[in-house]
Amino acid sequence: MKKYIISFLLLIVMLPAMAQKGLVRKGDYHYKMMAYPRAIPFYTKAIKKDSTLQEAVFKLADCYRLTNNRQMAEQWYAKAVKMPSALPLHKFYYGQALMNNGKFAQAKKWMTDFVLDNKGDGRGQAFIKAIDTYQSFFIDSSNYAVTKLDINSTNADFGATLYQEGIVFASSREKTEMIERKHAWTNQPFLDLYYSRGKENKFRAPEAFSPDLQTKLNDGPVAFNKKGDEIWLTRNNIESGKVHKSSDKIVKLKLFRSKNSGGSEWSKLEPFPFNSDNYSCAHAALSPDGQRLYFSSDMPGTKGGMDIFMCTKQGNGWSQPLNLGDTINTRGNEVFPVVMDDGTLYYSSDGLAGLGGLDIFFTRDLGNRYTVPLNVGYPINTYDDDFSMVYDMKNKIGYLSSNRGNRGFDDDIYTFKKKSIRVKGIVVRKEDGTPIKEAKVELKGGDNLQSFTTQENGRFDFPADFDLKYILKGSAEGLGDSTVNFETSSTYPGDPFIRIELGAKSAEFALSILVIDAETKEPLPGSMIRDDASQKDIGSTDLTGKYTQPIVPQKDEQLIISMAGYRPKVLMLKGQGSEAPKNHEYVVELVKASSVTPYENWFKIIYYDLDKFNVRDDAHKVLDEVAEFLKEHTGVKISLSSSTDSRATKEYNERLSQSRSKSARQYLIEKGVNPKQLARISWTGESVLVNNCGDESPCTEEMHQLNRRTEMMVIEVKND
Repeated sequence: MKKYIISFLLLIVMLPAMAQKGLVRKGDYHYKMMAYPRAIPFYTKAIKKDSTLQEAVFKLADCYRLTNNRQMAEQWYAKAVKMPSALPLHKFYYGQALMNNGKFAQAKKWMTDFVLDNKGDGRGQAFIKAIDTYQSFFIDSSNYAVTKLDINSTNADFGATLYQEGIVFASSREKTEMIERKHAWTNQPFLDLYYSRGKENKFRAPEAFSPDLQTKLNDGPVAFNKKGDEIWLTRNNIESGKVHKSSDKIVKLKLFRSKNSGGSEWSKLEPFPFNSDNYSCAHAALSPDGQRLYFSSDMPGTKGGMDIFMCTKQGNGWSQPLNLGDTINTRGNEVFPVVMDDGTLYYSSDGLAGLGGLDIFFTRDLGNRYTVPLNVGYPINTYDDDFSMVYDMKNKIGYLSSNRGNRGFDDDIYTFKKKSIRVKGIVVRKEDGTPIKEAKVELKGGDNLQSFTTQENGRFDFPADFDLKYILKGSAEGLGDSTVNFETSSTYPGDPFIRIELGAKSAEFALSILVIDAETKEPLPGSMIRDDASQKDIGSTDLTGKYTQPIVPQKDEQLIISMAGYRPKVLMLKGQGSEAPKNHEYVVELVKASSVTPYENWFKIIYYDLDKFNVRDDAHKVLDEVAEFLKEHTGVKISLSSSTDSRATKEYNERLSQSRSKSARQYLIEKGVNPKQLARISWTGESVLVNNCGDESPCTEEMHQLNRRTEMMVIEVKND
């Protein structure tokens, strides 16, 4: 009898466990098939019975993220990150969810933890930077009017593209069909294409666009060439009526092309030659001349999720796809490229510094490099997903897609319009690119004439009207004048920026900084150049590792050169002074420092009076900030290294620099810093000068001051 009792008790214990496993298995099946809405109730029931089911918690959090339920995603990732087997990526997703819900302080904590655990992924650092500077995204917020279109349905509507006298877009709106198929991921009908005639927020009722081009699964979005007689369609992997799946049983996305010879008939769809059953190609965009095709793909060679690729026209075909590189792409997703008439590339990313979710960025192709992508800011971007931005030059209206109005759920199409425009620019010398102070600038449009006198930075700024032809004239004593004609009808969402060059010689780059890896000597593209005095980034290196600018300041300046995964380095930029203009070339070698991520760019400097080692008043603020940083981050250790100028003997200066390091160290200890965090104290006397102010050099006191310093940087990071 006893053995039967024991067996009965075992059966009672096993039944709930078996039931939980059954629920998890059902959830896993739907999860694998990307039917996330269907997976959610199975995981929820299983976890309710046993809250220690870690994989179920992780996947439930993923389900809410992938269905854009940001509140529930935050709730479940909060549980996930506390699980013993939580991955660094769960911390990243938790930080993203917090950002999506406007909780930036909490998000920064988890993004920092993610960076500490996953030092090779630059997304965490990008989002930390975004959190620290998020107010900058709101600078132009009052200059845009954003309105939701009336033609949106209760389901997803997105990807508007300009066509004839209206827009074509993708929608999962309900249809009157006997059998209506639904997408397992969204639990909504599959996407179809619609056309609506109109502009701004006045559109006719949408009607099906070219039904012969559409299938039983997802169709859209689309892109057209400049003439509107060529269409590129994103759709599920269906060819000749047959659905094709990848090796892991997923129906991927493919690109198809069709031509229109007139009327409403389109030719048979031709597949893009680089389509594959095992990866997606989607979101096509053509350059204005039709010679370049941009698209999103997760094909081999991506940086992470979806990347932006580009092909060039070769006869009747296309070149091999080129990944646009680290400047454009991240380990996140880069999607929905759009190319404006002037070549500006707009696209969306969830891996660059933004407000949360997908944000819209823009960049320019300069031939051998792309400019650093810039976030277009609020209200074009929000805490939610914002993407697929196009601009109607004729009507001065833009369209974008976003799920901002539905708490992160279904996408809608919005129209935006800029309320005002300003003409901005700079007046420089042709021979060396230096700004011209007190140059006269006149702007004439119609009967209106405005004038401006430039300050030291050579900049000017005028209010202007849309759709006018303008004449811009710059002049300066002894340098003659120069005139630029332009129209504000060609103005995109941003303000026009015009450069006026005065003088006879052709402009040359007056400043060149080559940044390389100290060990391999390979160039480091994407290195940031920061002005230490203003604490503002002034640029970044191109694909060859070089930063160039046609402006050299009159006075010496201190620049901080930094790159993710490397130690920052100070560069003393020699000013022109009263010397004849000439080019300045520098080579900066950066040393790898992956062990101190995310604080490899943390760098502080304090200065001293001549022949003194006491901490002077202006250094108190800096050291107080250092103390607070170290007390908040007890796993961080820093070094202190002090120097002197070249005056006095080498022996005396070595002792003086030693006293400076000890003085700074003692100040920090008195502020409550653990001495163990001040791990490396050194002094170099006059042996490490940041400029050419050695013995008997004709340097000013200001130049000598730059050498009387203590530098502090992070040398070790351990999890608290």
